[in-house]
Formats: sequence, structure tokens, C-alpha cells
Amino acid sequence: MKSLFDKLSLGALERRIDLGYDGVVPDDSRLRVHGHPVLLGELVRNLVDNALLYTPAGGVVTVRVVEDPFGQVVVLQVEDTGPGIPPGEREKVFQPFYRSLGSGVEGSGLGLAIVQEIVQQHDAELTLDDTRVRRAAGGESPDGQGPGARFTVRFPAAALAVPLKS
Repeated sequence: MKSLFDKLSLGALERRIDLGYDGVVPDDSRLRVHGHPVLLGELVRNLVDNALLYTPAGGVVTVRVVEDPFGQVVVLQVEDTGPGIPPGEREKVFQPFYRSLGSGVEGSGLGLAIVQEIVQQHDAELTLDDTRVRRAAGGESPDGQGPGARFTVRFPAAALAVPLKS
């Protein structure tokens, strides 16, 4: 995973985006997720890459891994200070090849569809919401940042030892 974050950090530096990590120490054995390492790496890469693409220069992208207070799930969050995803488009962004009109961001529209498939293969749950309170019509806050997007993946403890579905 370190090489993945090294590559993502270079992209963040080039775009003047503050890419940070918040949460448990990466070697904390209490929060291990048993699954396919390549797929889990692809999930993280797609979520962070997407956040970096949509966050304007000077923005912030945070990756967070935390333990549920009851120890039943491991939570991965990737959040940004970009324009966010309007509630009416949130289900659509997980469809293959879907692209939000007027975003000006290049891509195939497959990243979030891949993320959703990997989440399903690991019996996890994926949610999407705003990082910050959405303001009226203009959408931007006084600091020029949008409501952002927060993708949350919850890996249930019961699924941690279950093999991937075929």
C-alpha cells in the first residue's frame, strides 16, 4: 500500500492538493481486512484518484481508516473538498460509463463502478454523502470550496474471514 500512496501523493503535489491520512496506525493488527489485496488496493486507488481529480487546487483530500466503537466493522473513508455529487446523481455515479455533465474532468466513468463491484465482492457496504453541509443554490462555501464528497466503505467483521464471492 505504501507504493500506492507514494504514487497518489505525487499527483496531489502536482495539483497542490493536501492529501492526508487520519486514523489508526497502518500496522495496527486489530483492523486488518481479509480480502484480495490487489482488489482492495484498486478500491483505494480509485476512490483517492477520483477525489484528487475533482478537488480543485488548494483543496484537501483525506483518507481515513477507523474502527467502529463496537468493533464490528472497519471503516474506510475518502473525503474531499471538491464540488460534491448532487443527491440526484449519487446512484448514477456507480453505473459504468456514467459521467457528470459539465465537470470538465477526464475519465472513462468506470472507477466508481469498479469500486462498487469490489465492495460487493468483500461483503462490504458503500455510502456516499457530502463532506460539508451543502449550501443553497451556488453550492460553494465562503472559502470557495464545495460541499465535497465522502465515500464510506464499511467492512463487516463477519465478512472479514469469508472468502470472496465468485
